[in-house]
Amino acid sequence: MGKIITVASHKGGVGKTTTTLNTGFSLSRFGQKVLLIDSDPQGGMAMASNLKRKTEKGLIHLLKNEVKPEQVVIPTKDRRMGILGPGITEPEDVFFFEMEARKGNLGKIITVISEKFDYTFVDAPAGLGGIVTSLLSVSSSVLVPVNCSSISVRTLPVFLKLIRKIRAKFNPGLMLEGILMTLTDESDSCTEIFEEMQSNFPAGVILDTCIPYDESFERAGLKSIPAGMLKGAEEAAQVYMNLAMELKTREMKGKTKEGDEDEGLF
Repeated sequence: MGKIITVASHKGGVGKTTTTLNTGFSLSRFGQKVLLIDSDPQGGMAMASNLKRKTEKGLIHLLKNEVKPEQVVIPTKDRRMGILGPGITEPEDVFFFEMEARKGNLGKIITVISEKFDYTFVDAPAGLGGIVTSLLSVSSSVLVPVNCSSISVRTLPVFLKLIRKIRAKFNPGLMLEGILMTLTDESDSCTEIFEEMQSNFPAGVILDTCIPYDESFERAGLKSIPAGMLKGAEEAAQVYMNLAMELKTREMKGKTKEGDEDEGLF
């Protein structure tokens, strides 16, 4: 089974969808087989990728046993990445979706679908609700975007407590992929917040890569494409390539620690 990384945060507006789309796209450029799942009933990533142009169906239809995975996991034109949306169009579907998440059925579907991919990135809804709990219960790790604001930082401990609770009760293998600082700039307040974060967490918890505020991400969003496909957005795209490389490097180091690197090739 591939690695399931849920991109989640206690707060909205921190760049979860942008991070999911662009990190997944960047890893696919490295030759990885990547699946992006939009588990937010509002369908932010489905809109950000223009998925609705291909299909209106998604997770909700899988939960209702109306479709098969291959009918709703839409491959990109280069076949390097697949995208699955929530498929929610009616208000009553939201209640059904949340109920199925609490039952564990949403997590089961994601676990099965992810088996054919190297990486599955799940864009989670903001907050601490049942959908997020269900996702983290089946995830390999969680990537936590935190924007450069005092409110986002001060409320972060509540979300970290949720991660520890899920690890203790449901998913002992759940790892913290890292805290990703987003929407950073060169202001004194942002610098102060970043330094405070680094001083209050153990080494390695805060990712080295930071995502700066860049209008290129908004322009890419308007065109429903990753920054890497937008002309003139090379600098913005490179930031997420750096993040993808950092995550891949961390993963490789972790595997080295688990095994015995002195055994040789055969």
